[in-house]
Amino acid sequence: MTGTRRVKNLWVCILIASVISSVFILWGRGQIEKTNNTVELVIDYKAAGALCRTAGYPLDNFLKEARDRGLTSAALSERTIRDITTEGQVHLFSGRQILDYNRLSPVNDDTLRRMIEESRIFAGNSYIFPRDDMVFQNLIETLPVRLGGERISTFSSENLGLFLETARDVLDLEKVNIGLDPNEARNLVEAGLNIVPRLRNYSGINSYKIGYSFSRIPYRDNAGLMIFEGMEILGYPDHLDDVYELMSLNNMNFGHIEFTSQTGDDLFARLMGDKVVRVHSITEREMDKISFDKAVERFVRAARERNIRVMYIRPFQTLTGDTEIVDKNLDYIQAIKDGLLSSGFSIGQAKPIPRHIPGKYLVAMTGIGILAAAFILLDTLFSLPPVIELGLFALGSIIYVALLFTGYSTFIRQIAALGGAVVFPVLAVSTLYIKSLLKCGAYRTRQLKDALLLWLEASGISVVGGLLVAGTLSSGSFMLAIDKFIGVKAAHVIPVFLGAVICWKHLIERKQLGRNGIRNFFVELQRLFMAPLRVWHLLVLIVIALGGLVYVLRTGNFYLGLPIPQFDEGMRRFLEGLLVFRPRTKEFLIGHPLLLLAVPIALSGYSKFSLLLVAIGCIGQISMINTFSHIHTPIMVTVQRTFYGLVLGAIIGIVATVIFIYFPRNNKADQVISEGEQIGK
Repeated sequence: MTGTRRVKNLWVCILIASVISSVFILWGRGQIEKTNNTVELVIDYKAAGALCRTAGYPLDNFLKEARDRGLTSAALSERTIRDITTEGQVHLFSGRQILDYNRLSPVNDDTLRRMIEESRIFAGNSYIFPRDDMVFQNLIETLPVRLGGERISTFSSENLGLFLETARDVLDLEKVNIGLDPNEARNLVEAGLNIVPRLRNYSGINSYKIGYSFSRIPYRDNAGLMIFEGMEILGYPDHLDDVYELMSLNNMNFGHIEFTSQTGDDLFARLMGDKVVRVHSITEREMDKISFDKAVERFVRAARERNIRVMYIRPFQTLTGDTEIVDKNLDYIQAIKDGLLSSGFSIGQAKPIPRHIPGKYLVAMTGIGILAAAFILLDTLFSLPPVIELGLFALGSIIYVALLFTGYSTFIRQIAALGGAVVFPVLAVSTLYIKSLLKCGAYRTRQLKDALLLWLEASGISVVGGLLVAGTLSSGSFMLAIDKFIGVKAAHVIPVFLGAVICWKHLIERKQLGRNGIRNFFVELQRLFMAPLRVWHLLVLIVIALGGLVYVLRTGNFYLGLPIPQFDEGMRRFLEGLLVFRPRTKEFLIGHPLLLLAVPIALSGYSKFSLLLVAIGCIGQISMINTFSHIHTPIMVTVQRTFYGLVLGAIIGIVATVIFIYFPRNNKADQVISEGEQIGK
């Protein structure tokens, strides 16, 4: 017994050392997050141009006014052949069109007439007729690089001037990107805005073509941020190193877009290292539906809660020539700026998060602490000899530390964090339930106090777990969401079942006075599976299954594939306005109150009904640790959100507990609960 007690004391000492290590790591992370507070407002130039054309408003005036309202930059996309065709800079025809026009009305141009007569007009080819020599010169320089290896022919006509022929059909040629427009770039510089180039990847890309694209970026001294356009990162898959070298040479940061997957983005972000900034945008489709206030809130929340430092703004559009839409968009930019300033941010050119690499020995200590917690939990299931237990612990620690100093460092940290996310909620609820069983029969006057103390102890265990998980994962790649916590669904499901099983095992042992605990557990399990299935059992199982499905799907930002319900969204917005950082609904409204209420119910002798509440209440403990696993969220935001959840959950739980303890219960109510206790017998 003495050896067992010493081992348990060792686990506690290791946990204390692990928490101290984690606090050191998180303190350093918090200081970095605190100093990185400059947010850049970037508008989509093409969308701004479309807005001004529709509203009949000068674009240069809009850009200058937007700059005065807080705009810092504008994103320039590469033009395509279709763009310059629409703008009237070129006329584009297929060979088939020219031949068809000639049949309707013979072509008068001597050059085209001769080409038709000599069968030199090919139906599948494309023919580009530039508006002037400047447009032609740009195309004759760009297209041979862009279409490297493809035939491009030049012709001269007295009437039509110089024109080009390519072997591509019109539909394919229209999609060809030909670089940024120098005139658009000049407009931005004159408006006092920075340029954010948006280069696009394409098939056949190589080192030379990438270098050519960069050399054609106008006013490169005003371009400090690159946000790639399209579904792939420029240079993917074989030439990301070339892009990295050019961006480093030009001192450019990489804009990593949140909630959008560009093929190769994480790989490229790893190459860029500490030259990455996170970008939040609202898509064109969303802009058609979203309200003014909600859009502003999204940007402010992204900066405040997810370390986003570049806000990519698409303006509200209109189908009519309404100049009021211009004022609305200027107010939109001003509102985003004001919301950011009131939240403690400054407006300017975004800077990457400084490199944050915590000491490996501190990280090793946090992982060892998680392993110690796992052995504490193991002690609630099995009684192993101290020598075997210490031997297994030493082996696990050696393997963890050894892998931590190899190329598998990130993966082993993710596994350790997942282990912590599973172990600590189970340890929290099982501790609460076991101690509740030991205190069963306590006087009503003490039940509220016991409930609060046990709930606080359980919550404290989960907070310790959250700190260790956060300490294990806190580094630059996780802060930028390049690397993420793995096993989110498993971390939300496994603890509920495992916690319920452990609590049920101890309930059986208590009824059997601790004799043959494991054997009796399996006997009871067999009885449960052999028990007759009644209709109301089936209904309960269906409700539990549906509730479980909703619970699992709600671990993300969607509800059964649909947006968050209106009442839930309204409550969230109210809490954000009241507390700034809203606590999670499943913590303060479900998990914490039910876990607190489970204690007086167990103390009153309704142990099985209490077990059901403990299983559901485990959700709150899981959610707290999950909050700490969001490393891209500032650590102080996580701490405040967790604190608010505990306070609100305690208030609701205390009210429910007081009602249960002191509200008069008639015999019929007691009988209903007692009958519920017979389930499984």
